[in-house]
Parts: sequence; C-alpha cells; structure tokens
Amino acid sequence: MSTPTAIDRPPLSAECTLARQPGYMDLHGECRQAKDVPLPHSHGILLARRCGCTCHGGGDAL
Repeated sequence: MSTPTAIDRPPLSAECTLARQPGYMDLHGECRQAKDVPLPHSHGILLARRCGCTCHGGGDAL
C-alpha cells in the first residue's frame, strides 16, 4: 500500500485548520470528526467526512 498524499486526505475540520495557527494547538483535541459518518440507508453516501489531520492518528486519519 502506498503512502497517502495530501490529495488523498479528506479536508481538515474547522478545529484542526485553526489549530495550525500559533496559540491554537490545543484545538486539535476539540475536533470531533475522527470518523466518517454515513448517511443512514444510503449505501456509501457520507453525511460527514472524517478530518484529514494527522493529529488523530490510528487508522482513522491518513
């Protein structure tokens, strides 16, 4: 499996985007978009995508 690139990653949440600014690093902990949220009964359509920030670690973040 290849290493994901920035193009392969979902967009950042508002919290993780702001957390990249000096003085706001603690906002990474406020991000609640750690997993994809599927639309019920939709067969793969997402209601919300997970945050693409690497701060989430594990298999959920790329």
